[in-house]
Amino acid sequence: MSKPEIRKIVILGAGRLAVNLSMAILKKGYDIVEVYNRTGTKGISLSRKLSARYIPEPEMITPDADLYILAVSDAAIPFLLERIKIGNRLIIHTSGSMKMDVLRGVSANFGVIYPLQTFTSRTLLRFRKVPLCIEASSRKNLHLLKFFADSLSEKVYTINSDQRRLLHLSAVFASNFTNFMVTISQELVLENGMDFGILEPIIRQTAGNASSGDVFKLQTGPAVREDRETIREHLKLLTNHPDYKEIYDLITRNIIQHKKKS
Repeated sequence: MSKPEIRKIVILGAGRLAVNLSMAILKKGYDIVEVYNRTGTKGISLSRKLSARYIPEPEMITPDADLYILAVSDAAIPFLLERIKIGNRLIIHTSGSMKMDVLRGVSANFGVIYPLQTFTSRTLLRFRKVPLCIEASSRKNLHLLKFFADSLSEKVYTINSDQRRLLHLSAVFASNFTNFMVTISQELVLENGMDFGILEPIIRQTAGNASSGDVFKLQTGPAVREDRETIREHLKLLTNHPDYKEIYDLITRNIIQHKKKS
């Protein structure tokens, strides 16, 4: 099979995902010709880093690129699809929760590359280690996206839209909710005059345990032991934080129930 060709790329978006993805693409020698972003400041900044043209309006995007990447919020995708005109050029989105078929009306060639990672504005991630979940409208397009994704990451998975949406949900539990749990612990420690750094070793150890086969077997704490006295004491300590108290109680009850089922 001949080597698939993607040369000219247009990036739509200039947020954390767009920055990380576009910089990884640039490092691999692809030609990013244009960057569109609703906010001019971010769009211009990214376009300069990529030596690309900044496009202030989606209607002005070039119609002859090889790949168009929608690296924007889910809410922004319909707005862009109504305005861009690219014929039947290949277009993809990067959403974890939006179905691939949302792109069907703008081109006959479409797909998804979903980076399963949380991105920050502080530093660029090692993109070779970021899992990329791909899907495409045809075997030809899948081959094209597979070759492209393989050049960016060593972890490429072909999954369908339903699997990707469930994966996105799982990532919310594993990452977003976990981050908020740490936010709560940070708040409780700091408001009581202690250094949050004291929790860093246990946070790192917990994250490391996630690579184990059966994570629940490593569950510790008063809930899995059904230590009712400690649980009551913890709930008393949260009297001034009724929302956190509710979260603690709900998670505790679910851990106890999960232990009984396992």
